[in-house]
Order: sequence, then C-alpha cells, then structure tokens
Amino acid sequence: MGNRRYRYAKNSKISEAKLRELVKLFAVDLNASQVAAVTGLK
Repeated sequence: MGNRRYRYAKNSKISEAKLRELVKLFAVDLNASQVAAVTGLK
C-alpha cells in the first residue's frame, strides 16, 4: 500500500487506520459480531 490513501476514508466517520483494521479483520474471516467486539464499533 505504501503511502496510498484509502479512497473511501475521506467520506467516512471513522479514521483511515480504523478502516484498515476493519478490512484486515474481515480478511482473516471474522464475522461482523466478532469484528465489532474487537474494534468497539457498532
């Protein structure tokens, strides 16, 4: 990824870092409930 910015982070209400964390968690095959528990997001 380098210094490329995630193009959807500009319009989101969460930080780019949190968005990247979400993508990584879904990539390791966690379901939405598990991701919410890990990140503290609803």
